[in-house]
Amino acid sequence: MALITQSDLEARLQRSLTNAEQSAFPVVNSAIQTYVEGMIGSSVEEVEASTRYYDGGIQYLAIDPSTDISAVTYVDDESHVKSTFLTSEYIGAPANRTLKTSLRRRYGRFNSGFGNIAITAKFSIYGDEKMRNVVKDAILQALVSEIQNTGNTVKESIEGYSVEYATTEAKSALNSIKFFFPGVM
Repeated sequence: MALITQSDLEARLQRSLTNAEQSAFPVVNSAIQTYVEGMIGSSVEEVEASTRYYDGGIQYLAIDPSTDISAVTYVDDESHVKSTFLTSEYIGAPANRTLKTSLRRRYGRFNSGFGNIAITAKFSIYGDEKMRNVVKDAILQALVSEIQNTGNTVKESIEGYSVEYATTEAKSALNSIKFFFPGVM
């Protein structure tokens, strides 16, 4: 299920989609959502908790945007848990937001190694309503720019070689997201 529904887009446009727009909507919506998820490193929809692995040896550990961190463990090369960090041993950051993009070890550094810090969390922005609204608004704006701008691709030809690329209008609609995820993109 996508974050943006057809009724969300119609409400933004203040009109119903045409038949051509209705048939193109699922593809364009999915493409933009997939692009955004790749850009921020996390899902925009509601997800179950999963585990991702990060390199240790540092005090400030950058993680993919997540909510509801349920476990931080030290694992060996075969992903067997060697020890579990107590919640009093680390702090999710930023501290004043629901969405966390890093962990800080309170006392020293996380254990050294490659892919040896296992974090179990919901790797999605969905649990942070404010961030979800910002991302939803940016995706809607990108969809609107795709629908309203029929000439959103530019084709250049130089001495028999031609290239076609998207104009910056649709990409600019997603700039508001980049502000919130500077370390990820």
